[in-house]
Amino acid sequence: MKCLTLCLSVLFLVLWGIARPVGTGAAEAGPGFPTEAVPDEASKLNHRGLDHLNKKEYDAAIELFREALKIKPDYADALDNLGKALDATGKDEEAIADFDRALKLAPEDAILHNNKGLALYHEGKYAESAASYRKAVELHDQFSDAHNGLGVALLHLGKTDEAIGAFRKAIQINSKNVDALNNLGTALMGQNKAAEALPYLKKANKIKPDSPDIQENYAAALSETGHTAEAITAYRKVVAKHPDHAAAWAHLGYLLASEKRNEEAVESFQKSLAVKRDQADVLLALGIVLLNQGKSKEAISSFEQSLALKPDDFHTFFNLGNAYYNEKDYAKAAANYEKALSLKPDDGDALAGLAGCQLAQNQYAQAIATYQKAVPLKPDDPNLRFNLGTALFNKGSFKEAADSYREAVWLKPDMAHAHYNLGMSLFRLNDTKSAQAEFDEAHRLDASLQSPLSK
Repeated sequence: MKCLTLCLSVLFLVLWGIARPVGTGAAEAGPGFPTEAVPDEASKLNHRGLDHLNKKEYDAAIELFREALKIKPDYADALDNLGKALDATGKDEEAIADFDRALKLAPEDAILHNNKGLALYHEGKYAESAASYRKAVELHDQFSDAHNGLGVALLHLGKTDEAIGAFRKAIQINSKNVDALNNLGTALMGQNKAAEALPYLKKANKIKPDSPDIQENYAAALSETGHTAEAITAYRKVVAKHPDHAAAWAHLGYLLASEKRNEEAVESFQKSLAVKRDQADVLLALGIVLLNQGKSKEAISSFEQSLALKPDDFHTFFNLGNAYYNEKDYAKAAANYEKALSLKPDDGDALAGLAGCQLAQNQYAQAIATYQKAVPLKPDDPNLRFNLGTALFNKGSFKEAADSYREAVWLKPDMAHAHYNLGMSLFRLNDTKSAQAEFDEAHRLDASLQSPLSK
């Protein structure tokens, strides 16, 4: 039985907010806030809040920024920092409100527009996010991170070409902008341009080798460009540093399976599932590898778990049918092939599997009908003609059986058993001379096949 394999590819975009140097309220990316006297106590609270923000101690940072704003409600720097802290904790609407308050005080500040763009992005408001990023780059054209942010928002709006242009601009400004390098590579991968994406992802990985997402994108590009050994090495580096990275374990498993390194593939899939059990595609892939190893019972368990998570998947029903077929449980195999066909009625492999079950259960009429549906879908498959011939022969339709066996040997002239069965069909049709010629050819191809006429 033929097993289908799947390939999983997950790419990660990277997007961050922009911090400004402590004390001045300015940054190289933009003109900064208007210089205005800030009470010492408010400034100290803001600085302490920044320390917590940089340590990702968001609740403490939020409290300190709010204390600073009680002293000076129009403290734009504190409003910006409060917005960043709120955004980091998922309170995007509050963050956007604080960025808007700050923008009323400093409408020409590019960093504020950038950070508002990020909060809008997190809120899923991609058009508004893009507008904020556009304003940031309009105010400061050399703002690399804002061009990157604009690109990410555009990707989510389906404007891939514009997004790629934004990422290229970000990299033109700052060739070491690792997020833009990664995101450009990701966007190009999405356009099936893995070869073009690879150098950008390679550079991103070199700059930031400890990022599991960048490492995984780089590994995916290596895989897509045929650098399988390097891709396997790259994924192994990811899981060595991040053993709880379920997706990386899964990708490693897919690559190992493609190389027929089945034991290693099984181990990788199991590691992925140990981290995250509810992965229908990984359970399916694990089942396929187990099936290829001849471990049909284990494969059945994996396929059934996959179906519990993804109950209408053609590939899982098909491979579950294969597993039951291998176990000679033809009734259950047929039931799963039929479920597969209910999802994809014209799949030649599923029809062939169902017909095989019917033939194995001596349901010759049903098998013939099913094979006759499969043959036009797989016109170059000699095995289908052979099996159809067998069903016809067992039903007593010897002329039709002979025709089917002839088609099989025409497609595969060295198919010894097809020659032999053609001989048997011709013998039943009383064409002894032609039958003997086929028996002789079968014996020439396979010495174990002896002519019944020579006995």
